[in-house]
Amino acid sequence: MLMIKQVKSSKGTQAVPRARRATVAAAAGEPAPAAPADRGPVQGRSQASLKRMLAAARNLMLERDGEDFTLNDVSMTGKVSIGSIYHRFASKDDLVRAVLEAEMKEIEAGETLVQQRSLEQSSSLDQFISLFIRDFFEVLKKHSLFIRLNIRRAATDPAAAMLGDTHEQRAAQRLHKALTIYAADIPGDLDRKASYSMLMIFFALAWQLTPEMPRPTKPQQHPDWVIIELCTMISSYLKN
Repeated sequence: MLMIKQVKSSKGTQAVPRARRATVAAAAGEPAPAAPADRGPVQGRSQASLKRMLAAARNLMLERDGEDFTLNDVSMTGKVSIGSIYHRFASKDDLVRAVLEAEMKEIEAGETLVQQRSLEQSSSLDQFISLFIRDFFEVLKKHSLFIRLNIRRAATDPAAAMLGDTHEQRAAQRLHKALTIYAADIPGDLDRKASYSMLMIFFALAWQLTPEMPRPTKPQQHPDWVIIELCTMISSYLKN
């Protein structure tokens, strides 16, 4: 039960609660006591400040092709105080993780849109796979730096590894849902096939976006050829 402490005045009478004082003051023609300030604008400024932090960190990562920046750089670029940054993030690593998580959500949104569009434009499983893989590659290209950074971090950062695993599981679930339309053409365990298909698609396309890996020189290893072969391979795997 909420207890309200009563404070005695110098004459031994109890202090009048705030609501009653306001009523008494109004009846006497006096101004009512000021109400507590509305915290809405403060919360709004806080959210705006967070957005500037994330945007500044993201832009610095794009500009410098990695994590070569400091929180002072974020402060100056985003026009937010160092104190505000540390109020939100205990370290630069936490800020980078927040940026990567936001990017993963953008990838998921793009992937969902691509799947819906591919389903609407397809009349067969082969056609859906072809459209989906080609358009999904374009989504990954837009976020390629952040995909590389998360893959690199996942080797030593459990939070990054978990973020990647979670994204992978959600992607497999979305593909499974899309493939149910063509379930009659997919024998065996649809859930398992959707999961492995998504793994193969993601890693084949992500490898094409990783400049640290030696680039192929053979024409058949060009991204366009890889996508063609990947579409054939995934369709064949699903239908057999």
